[in-house]
Amino acid sequence: MKRIFFTTAAAVLLLAGCEQERMPEPNAATCAPDAFQAALNEMRSEANREAFTEECRAFQKAKQMRQWEFKPSPKDDY
Repeated sequence: MKRIFFTTAAAVLLLAGCEQERMPEPNAATCAPDAFQAALNEMRSEANREAFTEECRAFQKAKQMRQWEFKPSPKDDY
């Protein structure tokens, strides 16, 4: 019984120490140039850096696609 308790406690402690690095959510604030560089500098994992960069690019592209401007048609002469 003591072995099971010890093994379980050791597993819990090991898993608690292996916290994964959290990646910030891509939005207007985190993908702004200054905040983007700060977030990249805080990340230790190259894979997380690349993933965050791609997600910010996708966010910027989606934002650009949602912005549009009304352009009236040219006046017709009937």
